[in-house]
Amino acid sequence: MVSLSDVLASNAQITTTLPKGLVAVLAGATNGIGEITLKTLVKYATAPRVYLFARNPASAERVIVECRQLNPQGQYTFIKADLSLIKDADRACEEVKRKEKLVNLVVLSAGELSLQRNLTPEGLLDLLASSTYTRIRIAQNLLPLLSTAARTTALARVINVAAAGKEGDMITSDIGALNIPLYRIRPHLASLHTLALEKLAEQAPDVSFLHDFPGAVYTNLHKNAAGFVGFLFRVFFTTVHTLLGNWMFVPIEECGERHVFFATSGRYPPREGKAIGVPQIGGAIARGSDGNSHSGVYSVGWDGEGPAKGAELALKELRKKGVPDLVWDHFIGEFERVSKSTTT
Repeated sequence: MVSLSDVLASNAQITTTLPKGLVAVLAGATNGIGEITLKTLVKYATAPRVYLFARNPASAERVIVECRQLNPQGQYTFIKADLSLIKDADRACEEVKRKEKLVNLVVLSAGELSLQRNLTPEGLLDLLASSTYTRIRIAQNLLPLLSTAARTTALARVINVAAAGKEGDMITSDIGALNIPLYRIRPHLASLHTLALEKLAEQAPDVSFLHDFPGAVYTNLHKNAAGFVGFLFRVFFTTVHTLLGNWMFVPIEECGERHVFFATSGRYPPREGKAIGVPQIGGAIARGSDGNSHSGVYSVGWDGEGPAKGAELALKELRKKGVPDLVWDHFIGEFERVSKSTTT
């Protein structure tokens, strides 16, 4: 486990070791883990330039006002986007590309807990649209700017807040999970995320990618789950948090500090290049999703350790079967299908 004291010591070096004017793009930072990660980041960064992709202008403005109070030297730009739609994600990324030559950090935490099998207007499972498809699309779109940052600055990284360590077998005949039962979906989706990040790392080996599981953090994700099953889910989480919160849940402030550590620490370097982030204070380089250090892709739990043994073995088997290529072909196929459609 990476201790909280080591996390805080590393984060304290951000001001002196990372570039002034660090450019960060956050998708899903108007509540929960994304919001606390953004606020923690701007507490440390020097004159950051932040782009916030969000659907609700009022929520985004509230977060931006609070960020300005934490760091008046920062620049904060709201880009309105429905992150359940690939085309909206594309438009948001194009706006960043028009304004910036590089991006140091992308934090992906958008998503809603949907336990229903509805499809978006673009024909994607609602559960996966913002939590998977647009996340990978944003990372893909911004990869050239991340690579520029990797060549010219000390940081180029993508953080994906999802279900690291839960990777398992995948149903390759249904990569989009349209018909996978909910009780089997978590290992499928966790592997989908990690393997997609590995394919992105092949294209940009000087950028590091980190898939994490934040642990049990009491946020609006649990409070806003829809439907009857969502109601039961809310009751369960509220009860457990009330009775066992201090024991089972990661405090939201600690969660923010740990995600800034994930985003900046030299513990998670790229496969190639010098964009390692804040130099290590102590301890070894983290093992990558393939079990090797310096792999450039990391699957870690809330405590910064990983990959979990079972997840590592599952991913190894999937690679042997050629599943990473199937996953990437699926994403590219869906992106191309949507981009050619007339749906807006």
